Amino acid sequence: MLRLGQFLLLFNLISNIFSSENCNFNVHYLTSSSQFPSNCSQLIGRFRIDQNTDLTSDQLVKLFENVQEIRGVLQIWNSQLTFVSFTKNIKSITGDPLENVLSIVNNTKMTAVNLSSLLYSNGKLEIRNNQNLNLQKTCSAIHDVYFNYRVITGNSFDCGCEIHGIFKWPQVASFPENCIVLYGDLVLEEAPPPFKVLYRLSSLTKLYGFLRVRNTNLETLGFLQNLEAIESGPEAEYTIHIESNHYLRRLDLIKLQSIKSRNTDSIVRIDDEFCVDPAFVQLLAQSKMKEIQDYHVKTFCEADKINNPSIYCRGKLSAVNDRCNRYIGDILYINNDISDYNDIQNYTKVPAADIRKIQQFEMVFGSILIEGSTLKNVSLPNLREIYQVSDASYDIGYGFKNSVGYKAVMKFRRNDFLENISFPNLNVAYQNMYFLHNANLTKDETLCQTLANQIANVSVIGIDAEYDCRSYLP
Repeated sequence: MLRLGQFLLLFNLISNIFSSENCNFNVHYLTSSSQFPSNCSQLIGRFRIDQNTDLTSDQLVKLFENVQEIRGVLQIWNSQLTFVSFTKNIKSITGDPLENVLSIVNNTKMTAVNLSSLLYSNGKLEIRNNQNLNLQKTCSAIHDVYFNYRVITGNSFDCGCEIHGIFKWPQVASFPENCIVLYGDLVLEEAPPPFKVLYRLSSLTKLYGFLRVRNTNLETLGFLQNLEAIESGPEAEYTIHIESNHYLRRLDLIKLQSIKSRNTDSIVRIDDEFCVDPAFVQLLAQSKMKEIQDYHVKTFCEADKINNPSIYCRGKLSAVNDRCNRYIGDILYINNDISDYNDIQNYTKVPAADIRKIQQFEMVFGSILIEGSTLKNVSLPNLREIYQVSDASYDIGYGFKNSVGYKAVMKFRRNDFLENISFPNLNVAYQNMYFLHNANLTKDETLCQTLANQIANVSVIGIDAEYDCRSYLP
């Protein structure tokens, strides 16, 4: 015999099966004869409201009062509805991910739609040609649930503008002026549109999709000068992809403040060689992108080509203002007479005044190299961020150059008396740090763990030729 608990479990299972069958309507055109059982919080089927639907808005509200989920499709086409409020309790609409699971098309009298409870949908949204429909109060819900899986056009207020396909001529001839929020991937490849059309993008402040610029003859991306945020979708391999633009000299994304993706594996790839604004490098390094692929050497732009040049200083340390805390340039104290193992005959001189200057910097955009010095302690108490986008190099005679290291932000080599180096407030180092053959510098796991925990975006922390901290990096 079944125990009471087993009986109740079986009863509930059978009830759910019959309930599910009662809530499955296949293809259903809604009319005054339509009825949903009161226990149907989930409807299954394709539901159509159109010119033949003889239900008022209030009757639809009553019909859908218990419905919280639709598995299938909801279509509202060519109806006489003025306000769609029966959807106010619906939390989920799921169906074929490639299909428009919610479609609202050609409803000439419609002025508003209530999607205030909608939390999830795995399909696409279509809202087209409802000339009196103002979606302004619904934009937030649409953005959160559908992001750029949407076609919204031809309404009184469309929640931004859209692009589907490559931004090229003549397909984008009708792209609107004064577009502020763009949904869709912005792709520029090969021959870009005429400048008159291209600069219609200059009003953009937000791009909800990825940015790809590839194989073009563009010299700048200045037509995106007002772009503040880029957010790519859940399937975006790249959030920014810039490659093989041989005439590109700088980006000019002077207002960009946010780069993120709904795909945790999305990356940024910038393959071209050009000058960059220090602020853009900061933004890249501090973004949450899984990886930043930067295969070509770049430089920091000159003062007349960057945003807010007055907040940075350059040049010889002795001439730098005492109030400057953001320095652009390489700080190199080199010794061409040393190798990794020979005795040093002439030690590198590092003036105390220079050390004091370096200690005042909070941000450095360049490399710090000290080799062959007699320094015992190096403290950089104010340094919070350091960035490098090129391979700093120096002359070693007879026309030859030596590299500091691949995109090395910091390198200390053969400082035989160096016992301690500290930068207690450093939290971003982009990209590599090297501490090589400093005989008395502590090189234990504690130092590695401290460096790895303290500093973000470091690709390599080398301690010496035999021992490094790479295994401690996240």
